[in-house]
Amino acid sequence: SLIAINTIVFLLLFSMPVEMRENLIALLAISSGTSLEIWRWLTSMFVHASASHLFFNMLGLYFFGKVVEEESQKWFIAAYFLSGLIGAFAFTLTSAEFAVGASAAIFGIIGFAMLFDPIRRIHLYVFPLPLGVIAIAFVIFESFVAAFQPMEFAGVGTVAHLGGLVTGAIMMLFYDPTRAAKGALILIVSAVLLILLAPFFSIISTIGGLVMGGLDWLVGLVLYNIAGALGFLWI
Repeated sequence: SLIAINTIVFLLLFSMPVEMRENLIALLAISSGTSLEIWRWLTSMFVHASASHLFFNMLGLYFFGKVVEEESQKWFIAAYFLSGLIGAFAFTLTSAEFAVGASAAIFGIIGFAMLFDPIRRIHLYVFPLPLGVIAIAFVIFESFVAAFQPMEFAGVGTVAHLGGLVTGAIMMLFYDPTRAAKGALILIVSAVLLILLAPFFSIISTIGGLVMGGLDWLVGLVLYNIAGALGFLWI
């Protein structure tokens, strides 16, 4: 349902004339200057800046979200929206820019899932890998971007991602402290393996990145064409 809602919102927004779309996004996004406008707390989570932004967020929601949703729909929904909200507020404390997207919510789900079932195999990078290994790779990457802020990642809400990730992990601690502690130990082992087998995982990441890039292009082509076909709605 969340994937469907996010996709429909994207198609409607990108079917609009550019000026109308930009004005509406400015009304729905959240920033340090608009954080007290309560509707933005929710609407900003359902607005995406591009087809790639939507694709990778929904991909993460599908693979990681299943792990949490199958255990408890209530905790899944709570982790999603609370992580998205806290991640957005963390961003507004560190930047004056507008924030949009479900990234903080997705990272919250990752934070919950990586402590809940780190040994579960998922196929996010084409090859089946333990969820914990992929989660640790995400954490290392986001921490690197936050620490060094490479120019090519300018505009990426890394602080929001990390805020969501920590929120989701803390929620898992409340949900099942014993299991979370075991998950944390497995994550430590996963981090060691990731370092020791870095060349191997680099190859997997490269191949997976190429495949995901192709899928991203294809999905973008389809979404933008559908959005263009819906342009009649605003004539």
